[in-house]
Amino acid sequence: MKHKTLIFVISFFALQMACRPEFEPIDFGHDACAHCKMTIMDKRYAAELITPKGKAYKFDDIVCLLQYNAANTPANGTRFLVTDYSDSSHPFTDAQKAVYLHSESFKTPMNGRCAAFNEEKKAIPHKDNLEQRLLKWEDLPQLKP
Repeated sequence: MKHKTLIFVISFFALQMACRPEFEPIDFGHDACAHCKMTIMDKRYAAELITPKGKAYKFDDIVCLLQYNAANTPANGTRFLVTDYSDSSHPFTDAQKAVYLHSESFKTPMNGRCAAFNEEKKAIPHKDNLEQRLLKWEDLPQLKP
């Protein structure tokens, strides 16, 4: 009986891991933005939304992600990822933990003019002036392209 229970527990956790929504890499130059349908080209501003069922929606601009999110109420457990502007490999990071700058100097695909950073200290050198404040995920819906 213990053997069957152990097999059941291992199988249960294996299934849970298999169903966990995972990041799906963006094929830059080929994948289209889920919101504006443009081809995703610029790694510095890309974003991704992953549903609890594992479906990935890819975006060419943080503003496209925000507009898509506003039009489609996300389910609990939806993950949001953005690329780190300051890292030359532009790895994806948790959008809800990232910090953002909104600036005319960011020439984003859909004119959102917003860049994400996985750490506050990485964003500071990109500030236009001392008064410019760092933004959090909660601040972003107020941005207008």
